[in-house]
Amino acid sequence: MNTKIVSFILLISSFVGISQTRYLDAVFDSVSAKTYNYALRDKDTLKLDVYEPENDSLTVRPLFVIIHAGGFTSGERNNNSLIYLAENVAKKGYVVASIDYRLLKNRDFNCSLPAKSKLKVYANAAEDLLSALQYLLNYKTSFGIDETKIILFGASAGGETALNIVYNRELVIKNPESYKYIKPAAVISISGAILKADLITKENAVPTVLYHGVNDKVVPYDTSAHQSCLPTAKGFLMLSGSETIANKIEKYATSFLLYSYQNKGHNIFNLPNDDLYQAFVFLNKVVFNKKLYQAKITQ
Repeated sequence: MNTKIVSFILLISSFVGISQTRYLDAVFDSVSAKTYNYALRDKDTLKLDVYEPENDSLTVRPLFVIIHAGGFTSGERNNNSLIYLAENVAKKGYVVASIDYRLLKNRDFNCSLPAKSKLKVYANAAEDLLSALQYLLNYKTSFGIDETKIILFGASAGGETALNIVYNRELVIKNPESYKYIKPAAVISISGAILKADLITKENAVPTVLYHGVNDKVVPYDTSAHQSCLPTAKGFLMLSGSETIANKIEKYATSFLLYSYQNKGHNIFNLPNDDLYQAFVFLNKVVFNKKLYQAKITQ
């Protein structure tokens, strides 16, 4: 009897192993990582870390780019949680890059910072992300990157930056023509927003995954003031969050997945594993298999 049970377990295990799917599951055991300088901004050298699955037979792979959180004043590309994320995504078969971008120094990104200064911070981060993508694509053969499958992943400030270069690029970048060949295939945002939802069009809409706390007072879930600033504040700035973005995309028959977390605020970065896994299910359906998928999930 024991022998039969062991045999059954081994059989089930073999099926589980066989059923693992590249880009969904960890199909590689180990990952290599290397740091590169991609831009010089005044005295700041901006770096990115590239993670690749070891012993991969594919020479062209999707690129997954991580843009860290931190309210534009803090955060780093290589903290422990992002290293863990990058390694796990690389084990699924992606090339992963985690990037630096310019941060606001000696000031807080709050209601006392003039709106014009806030817009400059947004512009700097957007330019840095595009420069990082430009660098990666310049060496796409060396890194084994499929330029048609660029996925952006950002939380909070990183989510805003990712969403802005997809949907508000002409607004935040002075020379968008220089980067017109950079076309992300999808974007994943946690607690992110954009400056103007009216600039979302059928032409620029891409598959989008959005995670957001409904009671977010920092980056609005719908359309509201950034950081709940009063209209009289120097830093008063309206933003359109995940719900507004999803509603716009839905009208254009573009794929999206919106997770709305009831009774949650801004700091939802430690997502349940299954919720984050669904982003990769979404990418597999929509980006790799070209299916239309739209869903709104309330937690």
